[in-house]
Parts: sequence; structure tokens; C-alpha cells
Amino acid sequence: MIGKLKLLLLLLLIPSSLMAQDKYLKKGDRALIKGEYVEAILHYKKVENKSANLNRKIAESYFALGDYKRSEGFYDAIPEEVRRPDDLLNMAKIYLAKDSFEAAILIYEKAKESGADLDEVKQNLNAINELIAFRNTTKELHLVKISTQPKGKCLGIASFADGIVYSNTSKRINNKENIHQLVVSAYENSVYESAKAFAKSLEAKTNIGAACLSPDGQKLYYTRWFTRKRKQQMEIAVAEIKDGKWQTKESLGFSSRKYSCCYPFLSADGKKMYFASDMKGGFGGMDLYVSEWDGRNWTTPKNLGNTVNTFQNEIYPRILKNGQLWFSSDGHGGYGALDLFFTSRNADRTWAPVKNAGMPYNSEYSDYAILDFEDREHLLFVSDREDRGLRDQIYKLEMNTKEDVEFRVIDFQSGKIIENLKVQVRKVYGDTEFPVVNELNQDGYYQFSILKEERQSGVLFEIKLEKENYQDKLIQYNPSVRKDKFEIKMKHLERKAGFAFVEDLLPIAYPAKKISFKNIYYLKNEAEFSEKVRKILDRLYRFWKLFPDLKIKINAHSDAIGDEQTNRHVSLKMAEKARSYLLKKGLQSTIVEVDAWGE
Repeated sequence: MIGKLKLLLLLLLIPSSLMAQDKYLKKGDRALIKGEYVEAILHYKKVENKSANLNRKIAESYFALGDYKRSEGFYDAIPEEVRRPDDLLNMAKIYLAKDSFEAAILIYEKAKESGADLDEVKQNLNAINELIAFRNTTKELHLVKISTQPKGKCLGIASFADGIVYSNTSKRINNKENIHQLVVSAYENSVYESAKAFAKSLEAKTNIGAACLSPDGQKLYYTRWFTRKRKQQMEIAVAEIKDGKWQTKESLGFSSRKYSCCYPFLSADGKKMYFASDMKGGFGGMDLYVSEWDGRNWTTPKNLGNTVNTFQNEIYPRILKNGQLWFSSDGHGGYGALDLFFTSRNADRTWAPVKNAGMPYNSEYSDYAILDFEDREHLLFVSDREDRGLRDQIYKLEMNTKEDVEFRVIDFQSGKIIENLKVQVRKVYGDTEFPVVNELNQDGYYQFSILKEERQSGVLFEIKLEKENYQDKLIQYNPSVRKDKFEIKMKHLERKAGFAFVEDLLPIAYPAKKISFKNIYYLKNEAEFSEKVRKILDRLYRFWKLFPDLKIKINAHSDAIGDEQTNRHVSLKMAEKARSYLLKKGLQSTIVEVDAWGE
């Protein structure tokens, strides 16, 4: 009896808070086993004293949810000496998602030393090397929006004959909601033409999109949206052409009103259909599946596995012509909401580690539905990056080819070619200097290269020319409005009688503080100097105050567009304007001299 009383006393002495902590831990463990990661995290965070093992469970939960940022914080809280191989493998993937390739490699090496599966580590290290090589090729890509665009959400794009098919908002039903219907944009003369209605006879009162066509063009597989018990669901339907019109045949056999199937894509031979679904048995959210055509029906779908699929959503599968599987996901960690990822089959037909395509494919918003073509060199994909997720835009990616710009320099009076010049070419807004081929070709032209994107976007370049006994020349070159082959004229220096250029110059004791003056750029019809220009002129005035014996000469010149007389008039006007500004500051009129060149 006495023993029982002692036991009871001991139990009463246990703090109730410890029992509560244990309760939270057990509830978290039960949720974790069920894959209910959000609930598991909520319970685990209520435990006050977090052990290394508890931090590991929270980190794993966030990792499964695709929240790599929070997952990293809890993995970092695990002391290095007790980190397990699985911890290190996940940490390496987190670094990889941040494009920290070197850090990811180091973590994989540590995982190998701590006993991780050698084949898995080797496979991931090879994947990093492949990804680095791929990212190097993306530096040469040129991203532009195509000429035709959807009004709102386009629900993906599909290849069709010599064009593309996507969804556009159509007429309203009872003035309550927009209906998404299919449209087609033809690709002619390297331009995507204005979209026109496609398959008008197909479910005019239903939201449809995310379509794909059979190789013979006779069947159209598409996604249709419906609401069931106040929940939006999707299913894949098939339509066939009859008497020149598309007519819905049926929903595919594996579709169901109990779950969604959507975003179909057919392999090149039409025998495999890849799609997304939240059917039971998946890893969470939307998973990617594949079904095969057996000659009569589509077979039971197979999940692509947990290398591809996550607890979150994987949608819009595509097999590109290089054999890679591309898709969008918010569960693998990346730049934004939905990122584009790709993978390929290993020799044993398993999927290789998934790789984030990086920029310019991905942004902080959603990027999806990539598409390539057998007869076109560019890629297309959809993104809502420009309208904060409110509107889709279709983008084109192609190699950003370089184009040559050639110019030769001739004497203003004689018209003869001037050789042995000092030539500098750089962007006006930026410090990037471009290499110039200083060996003149047989026609006496210098040469430098610009990107096609820079020509189309109107990037300004500055060409600076120097030659002994000639006036220095500085012109702006806008490739979007000027030819890629042109001439520049240079004038001889005019020597004043009784003045030797070097012999008559007296040394000046400059102040200890270095003061530099930049070129002043102006627009032809600019009413007032910008704040940046005024700052430069103010610095010039302060410099003169230190050395009042100096005289100031303002030389102005325009670009080479227009006739020389008009350009000289405009240049002289702007030089006088700068002079007036300095006189108002306190300079004497005899101190400042102005001059102008035509270009």
C-alpha cells in the first residue's frame, strides 16, 4: 500500500506542461505518418524544447511541402555532428534549388562520407554538371512576347498544323462569367497571326482548354471544367471531326467525377498520353500520370513516381523533341509559384533527378506549358510574370544571335579613310565595353557585334574615336533606327597662330580631391536640364571656384542622324544653354566659351 502511494505522489509531481509537450509530439508524429505535413508542423512547433530529431521532423515536413526556405532553417538547427545522410541529401537539394551549385556539391560529398547511397550521390552530382551546362546555354537565349496574346488566362498552348491553339475568354453566359473557348493562331512569315475561333461547335457553354491533337489531326483531346458540389473539377474529353466539324465523343475512361484529370499531352506517335490528376494513390496535390493506347482504349494510368511528383502540384507535362520530360511544379522549390522543370529517363528507365530550368524560363510568378516544334527553332511557354499573376502571356525563346555592325571613318574634307584610330565602343547606360576588330577589312571598315535583342530593344551605344591631329569624335549609335553599316566623318584640329599645343601649356596644381566630369546627354526638344545634368554643371562651377584663372570651353555635338547644319544649330543651342546656367551661378561671361559640331 505504501509503495502505491509513493508512485501516485511521483506522478503528481510531474509538471503538466511536460505532459502537454509530449501530447503535441505524439499528435505531430501521427500527422507526419499520414502525410499531413501542415498539421504535423503546427503540433511540432508547440513543443518548447526542440531536439535535433524534432527539428529534423519539422525540416522534413517543410521540405515535403516544397517550402525549402523554412526547411533550410530547421535543417541548419540540427548540429552538424548528428546530421544523417538523408538530412544532407535534402539540404543539397535545397541549395540546388537556390542555384548554389558549389554548396550543393560540397553537401553531396559530405553525404557520401556519412554513408549515403553512393549511386544516388553520383547520380545527383552528374545531374548538377548537366544542369550547369544547360544553364550556360540559356545565357544566349532571347525572350520576347509573341504578337498575339490571350485576354486573360490561356490554359496552356498546343501545337496545331502551322500554328498554336490556346483558350481565350469568350462571350458571357447570363452576364455572370467569362467562358474560355479554343482559338488558333497561324504561324506565317515567322509571326504568330491574330487568333481566330477554333472548333466553334465544341461545347459552346463550357470552359475548355489545355488541348492536344492526335498526330493525324483527327482527334482533339482537351480539358473541360465543371463545378460539382461547389468544387471546381476537370476531366479530359475527346472530340473527332465529323462532316468538317469537331464533335465531342466522350470523356476518357480513366476520368471520374470523384477527382480531376487535366492538361493532356500526346507523345509524337500518339500512343502515350501524359496528364495531371489528383486521383487517389498519388503523392499529394496534382501528380503526373501516363496512359497508353492499346488499340481500343486508354489503359489504367501509371503514376510517374516520387522523383517527378511531390506533395504539391505537378502539371502541364510535355515530352520535347530531345526526349526530355518538362512540366511545371510548385513542389520542387524554385523561383516562384509554378516553375518549369525537366528530367529524362535513365538507362534503367527510371527518372533522373529533376532540374529547374532557371531563368529566363522561370520567374517569381507562374511559368508553364512549354512547347517546341519539329520545324521551328524556337520554344513557346506561358507565364503571368508581367501582370502579377492576373493575365497570361505567351513567350517565345530563341537563340540570341549576334549581328555585326560595321563603320568606317573618313576625313571630313578629303573623304579619305582614316586609319590607326583609337576606337572604343560601349553601351551608353552601363560600363560594358565591346571588343572592336581593329584590323580594317578591304573596304576600310571597323567591326563590332551586338545581340539581336539589343537591336530590337533599341539599346544605345557610344562610339568614341581618337586620332592625333583630329578632333575627338563621340557619337551615339541606335541599332534599331540606324543601318548596320555606316560612315563617320572626323575633322582636323584647327591650330591657333602663336600657340603650341604642348609647349605653351603651364602645369596646374590640381586639388588633392579628384573631380571628374561626365558627358552631358540631352534630347533635342528637352526644355530643362535633368537633375543629373545640373549636378555635373554644379561640380564644374565648384571646380572653377578653386581655379578662377582657368577658362572653360563647352563643346556640344549631336548624333549623326539628320543634316549637319541642323545638328550644329541644335548643338550650339544646348551649349549656350549650359553656358547660361553657369553664368547664373556666378561665372563671368568672358570665362566661358561655346562651340558646336554638326555631329
